[in-house]
Amino acid sequence: MNGQLNLDDLILEAAQPENDAAVSRLLKEIQNADPKLLKESAASFEILLDTWDESIYKSEEKATVCLVLAEKSVLDSSIFRIALNSAIRKFLPPYISSPAVAKAVGARDNSISVSEVAQRIRKLQRIKTNAYIYQMESRIWGRIINIDRVSAQIAISTFATGGQISIPVSSALSGCYFFEAGMEMTNLITAKKGTVKSSNYYREKLHRYALGDLSETKIHDISQQLLVPGAMSQEAFDTWWEEKAPETSAAPKKRSLGDARSMLELQLLTKDIPAEELSVSAEDAAKLSRLFTNIRPGMTPKDLELHATCMATLAGAADTEVLSSMVGGLRGKLPFFPQDVMGTIPLKNLEIWGRLPVRQLDGFMKVVFLLYSPLEIAKLSMHLPLRCITIIFEKLSLDDISAAVFAADFLRSDVILAIWKNKKYPKELRNVITMANTCRALSEEGLPKEWTAAQRELKRNLFEKPDFQEFVLANAGSNLALVINPIQRMRNMAAGECQSLLVKLARHSAELKAHIEGGKGKELLAAQDISEPTKQNETPMTSLKSYKELQDELDNIIKVQVPENNKAIEIARGFGDFRENAEYDAAKERRRFLQRRRSELERLVATVQPINFLEFKADTSKISMGTEVVLQDDSGAEKTYSIVGAWDGNPDQNRISYKTKIGETILGAKVGDSLTLPDGTKATVKSIAPLNADLAKELSPAE
Repeated sequence: MNGQLNLDDLILEAAQPENDAAVSRLLKEIQNADPKLLKESAASFEILLDTWDESIYKSEEKATVCLVLAEKSVLDSSIFRIALNSAIRKFLPPYISSPAVAKAVGARDNSISVSEVAQRIRKLQRIKTNAYIYQMESRIWGRIINIDRVSAQIAISTFATGGQISIPVSSALSGCYFFEAGMEMTNLITAKKGTVKSSNYYREKLHRYALGDLSETKIHDISQQLLVPGAMSQEAFDTWWEEKAPETSAAPKKRSLGDARSMLELQLLTKDIPAEELSVSAEDAAKLSRLFTNIRPGMTPKDLELHATCMATLAGAADTEVLSSMVGGLRGKLPFFPQDVMGTIPLKNLEIWGRLPVRQLDGFMKVVFLLYSPLEIAKLSMHLPLRCITIIFEKLSLDDISAAVFAADFLRSDVILAIWKNKKYPKELRNVITMANTCRALSEEGLPKEWTAAQRELKRNLFEKPDFQEFVLANAGSNLALVINPIQRMRNMAAGECQSLLVKLARHSAELKAHIEGGKGKELLAAQDISEPTKQNETPMTSLKSYKELQDELDNIIKVQVPENNKAIEIARGFGDFRENAEYDAAKERRRFLQRRRSELERLVATVQPINFLEFKADTSKISMGTEVVLQDDSGAEKTYSIVGAWDGNPDQNRISYKTKIGETILGAKVGDSLTLPDGTKATVKSIAPLNADLAKELSPAE
């Protein structure tokens, strides 16, 4: 009774959304469970399958649950057959996947038992072009030359005549047997009188090359049809079969993992071995190494996923030395194991990371940590889906995580969420969760589906979660431009959404609320009026030249100085005890400086307004940015000043930044006004003119 209750509880848990771990436990439970126990929970299974619905064809584990229930004949209802049909879509190899072929399997045909449907699915997983096929009823042997997905027909070249015939997939699944192509199979098929080997040989070869399970009875029937009456009489066959049969013929020797000749065959071999009995010997590893590194160009996503799942499965069954000998040469050979993790990596190459079942991620990560250093793995994680980043960050030091985060060109939604969800990370790391970084991550377009879930979750956090909203506001401090400008520049968001977001953020900031109520938020969200800087418009302005210098400095920190610093830290680590390691301390202090400077520059670049002084129309009725001013002191001496952008000042050349103390003092003054400069000097404004053309050109270089 307890077993029944535990099973029902597990089924209920697996019905909860996004609970992959419960699905894995349920699958493991039903694989070894008594069919009678499973049938007693049939009603619970029906509710579960109805809840899963279309998600079955997207999940290998859910599809496998359906397959196991079919193999054990646990259910046979309309709901189950619909679920089983969805499972077929997951299991069909890409080269034969189509609605017509799925229909031929017969999941929706009540005249075909669900256990037979399961057997057909297993057959379809093994069928491939060039495989041998035997039709029992007609005694025809042939070779598959094509599988037409549209018409669900198999084209066969017959061995007897060399002609071609075509049979429906449904007929092939119900009345044919499939075998791996090979010389030994060819010799069996073409055996003549006097060349027939022992019956044990036939048993072993037919079992070995069969693409599917063959019972002793089926092996007997196929052997009989091969040899009688051409090679021997029925009486001779009976004697030959009985005399040559060994005592253990019913249980042929199992093939080892190293005997696998393809990834599909390796997957089938591993599925036949209970997880607790699975192990990889050094001999197997040496053979499998050749299989894993035999990478052909243009592999399909299905082939790559098969590669990854086999690797992950075996990783848990091999010690580190054996595993290293098996997969050590894969770096740079598979797209999801890039050679270089420092530069840009196409996300399409990393989709496998997001598709692997949760139960296989630990094994997969074991391989990853053999191929890359911890710092490389941290940098690789900047490109990965959230589910992988979470696991990786748990295995890495804070130093490596920080190094990768601050070396990244920009942070994707997945990285931001991974940092946000771990409240134990120090403030210096969590401070990368800024409005600018958040908005840039939400603006990223063309993401594969494995990354879009994190982007949606990050948007929900920004729009709906008060704690997240308060955090990004706190990171901006009193500089509202650090909040408003990134929202203004965010793609994929309509003006109405921007206004709505500002209103939600204003609930946590009295200063932002006052801005919005005063109409300033709306002004800043609109196209900016840069006619002149004002105290109300807090967005700093500078020339194109200075803006590019800020960008160049930021780019240099990210692409040159941070990688150099990471290398220095890695070298310093090799010197031993950190407590007396001056090189390590110096490198860490340099990292802290670079992190502070990068953060400062990112804030500036995100908020500053670049000005093209060649096109800028300054207001010459008063002193303003972009004007040339003549001031006369009490002695009658005149001096000419150029009023320039926030980072354009140069006292030696009489260029005054409007953000300096003297700049703020004289802004707004008109011709004839008397001024008291910050140093106490009295001066009179003699003239105001547009900025000198040569200086305007210098500050606004061509792209």
